[in-house]
Amino acid sequence: MFAAAATHRRPASHTSLRGHLRRAAGRDHNPLCRPLDRAYSRLVTGVALMVLVTLVLAAVAALLVYRSEAHDAAHAARHRHVVTAVTTGPAQSDDPRAGSTREHAPARWTYPVGPGAGSIPVPDGTTTGAALPVGLNDAGQPVGAPRSNGLLVSDAVLVGVGAVTALGFGTEGWIALRRRRLDRRAEADWESAWEQVEPGWSGRR
Repeated sequence: MFAAAATHRRPASHTSLRGHLRRAAGRDHNPLCRPLDRAYSRLVTGVALMVLVTLVLAAVAALLVYRSEAHDAAHAARHRHVVTAVTTGPAQSDDPRAGSTREHAPARWTYPVGPGAGSIPVPDGTTTGAALPVGLNDAGQPVGAPRSNGLLVSDAVLVGVGAVTALGFGTEGWIALRRRRLDRRAEADWESAWEQVEPGWSGRR
């Protein structure tokens, strides 16, 4: 049974990519090369090209995201000013019911635009009257620290991987559809050729 299955299996192609390129361009002068073989070679070269384009587009998308976020982080850093704030109450969890580990405390500070007050992030267990650094924007409002370069790189990598995945699924679908059409074409050509050869081969002529 396995021997019979192996007999009908399409032989593996050992043609190099360069050979496929020559065949797809019509530069393979082998008399046994069929139009269907050239179609398969065009599929192979098309897949190689689409893989290359996918990687390039993913790299470009990742680079654009990184540069955009790095620009925003640099802009935020230029407009972030660190001053000393004094807490006016003890630290409290953001949401005790959710088991949050972040702590905030009310605080007051002085800034060129005038005195300010608000809730700032503090270490766990901070008591009233503690002096802590706080980042303020140009309007004197508390702002978080700019995102680290590691986080920017992580975002860019995620975008690149997402682009490769999305484009890869599209490429895979196109390959499967094109391969199915070529397989049907191969079967039709084989049946047509067999109809011409079979009578002589079987002796029915």
